[in-house]
This record gives sequence, C-alpha cells and structure tokens, in this order.
Amino acid sequence: MKVLIAGSFDPPTLGHLDIITRAATLFDSVIVAVSPNSSKRYMFDVGKRCDMLNACCSRFANVTVDVCDCLVADYAATHGVDAIVKGLRSAIDFDYEATLDRVNKTVRPIETLFLSASPEFSYLSSTVAREMIKYGRNMSDYLPEEVAALI
Repeated sequence: MKVLIAGSFDPPTLGHLDIITRAATLFDSVIVAVSPNSSKRYMFDVGKRCDMLNACCSRFANVTVDVCDCLVADYAATHGVDAIVKGLRSAIDFDYEATLDRVNKTVRPIETLFLSASPEFSYLSSTVAREMIKYGRNMSDYLPEEVAALI
C-alpha cells in the first residue's frame, strides 16, 4: 500500500518523524509531501523544508520526499496513492483533519488513516519548534538532529 503524508513541515519535528517512522513500518511506500497552506506564514521556504525532510527520512528505503503544489486529493490520484496518513495530537486535530478528509472526498475518492501521536510528542508542533528556534533554545526536544543541524 502506498500512502501520502502531507503537511507544511515548517520545520519537521520529532512528532512528524514519529508518524513517518510508524507509517514506514506499516506501509510499502510512503510519500512525505510539503504542501502549502495559504493561511500560514512560513519560517522556511519549500526547498529548505524538503532538504530537512530528506535529511531525516534518508534512513527509510521506502520513504520519498516531494512537493505537493495542488490539492492533496489530486496529488494522491496523480501519484497512485492508496490513502492519506495524518497524525493526531488531540481532539482538535481530529476535528480539523476529519473536515479535510470530507473535503478531499468531494475532490477524489481517497481514504484518510489517522495515527495518534505518541504520548511523548503530543505537545509538540511546528509552531512550538519555531518559537524555540526564534529564541535560540536547545532543539533536541523538538527536532530530529538532522533537521537541527540544517538550521
């Protein structure tokens, strides 16, 4: 089964890497796609986010990194994806992602599979990581070492 993990990854966190790692063990092929969100302002450009993802995903033979510059459901159809995988930290994440699942299904028939965040990463978000970067804090609790090395 081929799955897609799409997100802004600004920057990729230990929580993102946890979801990617778990998906890589469950599925034959995983595409991690940097996808734009028009409501967000980014700290890192798309190329830098792809570089960060490539650095921490290079350990997985079945994971590729790409850019999704269209609707996620269209990208999935174009790339032969069987399902979308989303990580959930809370009920708020579930409500948001369930809404996106319904929207995606109006575009193309695609299933979304939810993976609950591991407890040690349930507080972690790219927003938190960006704040820690902004104030020069130690990144080891927030970012994969490969990502921290590129910042």
